[in-house]
Amino acid sequence: MKPCLLFLMYLIGLAASLGCGTPKPTVNDAPFRVAIADYLQANNMALKVKEIKEGPVIEGEQAAVSASLTHEQLGGPSVTWKFQFTKQSGDWQVTAHED
Repeated sequence: MKPCLLFLMYLIGLAASLGCGTPKPTVNDAPFRVAIADYLQANNMALKVKEIKEGPVIEGEQAAVSASLTHEQLGGPSVTWKFQFTKQSGDWQVTAHED
């Protein structure tokens, strides 16, 4: 067998063994979006979630999400904040944010 063909077969086998193309399980971010919206409104911040950048990362009753925020009515440029959550009475609540 030709060396380049062997190398190609090796690469295909390596990719298959690494889970190439296997989708990662996703976590529903809707409860976190709702919690962030409630937090922003309760603190009169005039912001809304534009996009979830990272997360949610859940560890027991604690979680973290990085979200891109924009002005709630004007849109425009965005900022990214990291939010911390605690599960209270079955719902996620924002406990802190870092901007």
